[in-house]
Amino acid sequence: MTTAPAWPRWPAHTEQTKQYLLSALTSGRWTVSGAYTGVDSFEQSFADEFARYIGTRHAVPTCNGSAALTIVLEALGVGAGDEVLVPGLTWVACASAVLRVGAVPVLVDVEPDTLCMSVPAAEAAITPRTRAIMAVHLYGSAVDLDAMTALTARHDVALIEDCSHVHGAMWRDRRLGSLGRAGAFSLQQTKLLTSGEGGVAVTSDPEVYHSLYRKRADGRRRRAAVPRGELELEELAGVQGYNYCMSEFNAAVALDGLSRLDEQNARRRVSMRRLEHLLAGFEGVSPLTRPEALTVDAAYQVCLRLDPAVFGPGAKDTVAAVLTRELGIHVEPIDSALNGNVLYQPLCSAWAKGSADRAEVRALDPTRFHLPVAEHAGANGVVLSHRMFLAPPEHMELVVTALEKARAGR
Repeated sequence: MTTAPAWPRWPAHTEQTKQYLLSALTSGRWTVSGAYTGVDSFEQSFADEFARYIGTRHAVPTCNGSAALTIVLEALGVGAGDEVLVPGLTWVACASAVLRVGAVPVLVDVEPDTLCMSVPAAEAAITPRTRAIMAVHLYGSAVDLDAMTALTARHDVALIEDCSHVHGAMWRDRRLGSLGRAGAFSLQQTKLLTSGEGGVAVTSDPEVYHSLYRKRADGRRRRAAVPRGELELEELAGVQGYNYCMSEFNAAVALDGLSRLDEQNARRRVSMRRLEHLLAGFEGVSPLTRPEALTVDAAYQVCLRLDPAVFGPGAKDTVAAVLTRELGIHVEPIDSALNGNVLYQPLCSAWAKGSADRAEVRALDPTRFHLPVAEHAGANGVVLSHRMFLAPPEHMELVVTALEKARAGR
């Protein structure tokens, strides 16, 4: 194994993180559903700061990213009988959230250079039942938002941005997450902004916001002018919600992490550009393409596409194992396309088992979708954790050396 300096640790914390956590611990309020103490909760403080950062009017923290997607879908009116377009190459939670609200995930192929949803393929997949398109910005690249925004306007369907891979990235002068009707972020441990587990839904639509807030708080909403010692959330009819609230401890960690996100992303970009430079002309390996309008990029994972003519077909597991051994840090194979992903089993779900309508069950079968680009990409790629790019840019030479060994079959 190549001798390499220790890679930066992740998740990372500072003395400020400890102070925030201690403050939450001693506050007498460990959740937004606890009694008001006379000061804003960490959860509300994080929501306000995150909305300002993204450039939306509102943000609603949740217990995880899947919950954020779920309440976004419901707040936009997606439910039984509806279809939602989901990229054929993405984390399983994107499709699972659609299932959770009783709708049908329609898998759409991706662009070969960005691995994000193809706009022409999306247009071809739209039917009268299509209610929303989930634009997932994957591996530091982005959906063509100019074309996708025009498409959703033309067909009067909602645009949802899933930004769990790209916290802080910008489409021209706007943060990703602010261009759709609503957006969702995961704050899971491996993400660029993390609270261990957590998520955030964002929107500038006041009606969507009020629905989002109540959906994740068992139908309750925030009261104004709450006396100290009373509950800040009030009960009222009209919304069926869930307990998807973020704890004060997770919110405290996220609030601290947000203050460091831009500086960390700037450091990562230096090393990412260095790796791209080193790989220019490297036979068999190519990074993803970023649209020109993606003026500021951020990547929770950096994807390297493998040419099967050089590495052999379906070499992702073998190459990931070599890189892990040589670099001393876990390197993952890329996710498989959802029409063949072992984690996406909609026919085993309660929705499929509870349906007597065979046509409805067939609609959930992921194997009915033809996704040649997603299938090829999902068999021939590896992804590098963003923590590697917090290392000095000269460390990227170690990555290239490890790729050379994988290419040589050593």
